[in-house]
Amino acid sequence: MAQFLALLPARREALAGFLLTLMIAASVLPGISLLPAGMLGWSAALLLSGRLGRRQRIQTGWLLGLGVTGMAWGALQGGPLNLGQALAGNQGLVSLLAAVSFLRLVTRPESANGDAPPPRGRQALWRTLIGVHLFGAVINLSTVVILGDRMTTRGRLGKRRALALSRGFAAAAFWSPFFSAMAAALTYAPGANLGLVVLAGLPMAALSLWLTVREIDPEDPRLGAPFIGYPMNFGALWIPGLLVAIVLALHTLIPRWSILAIITLSAPLLTVAILLAREGRHAGRPLKAHIEQGLASTVNELALFLAAGVLAAGLTSLTRQFGDWLPFNQFGPTQAGLILMVMVGAAALGVHPVISIAACGVWLAPLHPEPNLLAITLLMAWAIGVPANPLSGLHLMMQGRYGIDGYAFLRWNGAYVLKCLGAGVALLYVYGALLGVSG
Repeated sequence: MAQFLALLPARREALAGFLLTLMIAASVLPGISLLPAGMLGWSAALLLSGRLGRRQRIQTGWLLGLGVTGMAWGALQGGPLNLGQALAGNQGLVSLLAAVSFLRLVTRPESANGDAPPPRGRQALWRTLIGVHLFGAVINLSTVVILGDRMTTRGRLGKRRALALSRGFAAAAFWSPFFSAMAAALTYAPGANLGLVVLAGLPMAALSLWLTVREIDPEDPRLGAPFIGYPMNFGALWIPGLLVAIVLALHTLIPRWSILAIITLSAPLLTVAILLAREGRHAGRPLKAHIEQGLASTVNELALFLAAGVLAAGLTSLTRQFGDWLPFNQFGPTQAGLILMVMVGAAALGVHPVISIAACGVWLAPLHPEPNLLAITLLMAWAIGVPANPLSGLHLMMQGRYGIDGYAFLRWNGAYVLKCLGAGVALLYVYGALLGVSG
């Protein structure tokens, strides 16, 4: 073990990337336990542990401690020791995270004209918002960095541009099948229909973008300096569109194959195919660089989601000891709305949404909730909770890169979060009626 950790940082990152690539392959093999994939993921996280930031170390440590304590308590009471769940409970989510990162190699929100002056005004705001929203839905947080670096003025973004990037990106969690939020929702709401859940999230995403444009109206001189946007080129969006078509087609042909597994396999394979078409025999270079260096950049999410799996195993052990007690006797729109408000409130206190999702998923499982309603609730909690969370990965990245305090976002987003929360609760009643769920 000491020799394992004594490798040079570059060697550790390369080895961890190789293990994560093997993990992706192991997680999609039909009929095979996810435990080997889980062991590969934990080994990679251990190799990359030196890259964790202080807050991530503390949060991960608390999750592991609470999870192990719950498992130990359950075992002492005569219950089973959930080692398999602890090591591989979130493996579908972790594998999806690593697999989707390959799309960065072929899908980038490049500038339409690198020499043109940056656009200004309301049209520029809409193009920037929609751009960070759509590209962020596929290639995740790197989109915010690409756009943000181009939009800075002397290294600063300013309130308007920071809110446009952060809210536009976070709103993709309402619907994106490539977001960690969707993987978490499908993990803890088994049986949910991806197409239905995506369609249900689109109105909330549209509302959140509209609220953002109204609040940071670039043509209102009372709100500060004019908005300077990003000269977005939407041409590269055909790639995620093709991937969605492939995923839906495969799911139709093989309905027993989980959506998470299909996306996890399809994203790297489509990336390889596009690179071969573009680069020919040189396609191996970017792939090798991503495996040896790029995959290491997922360490914060990797550690958090693995630790959340341990927490879920501990909560499962504890709930067995508490008998059949639950705060509700059913899960309908009213209960979904209460859960949503509690989860967003926890996010405002700094709790990552994946922790709340794991806790609520385990807690509500005995009720056998309608899976689509539960998945929609969990996605709303993530998409609304991230703008409310001063310690989210998005806000911590913007604090480190652009000098914006995470708690400033909590102040700026207060009214926006409350409006989205109100709309979300109302829509849960609409969806409950459409799904035939009362309560």
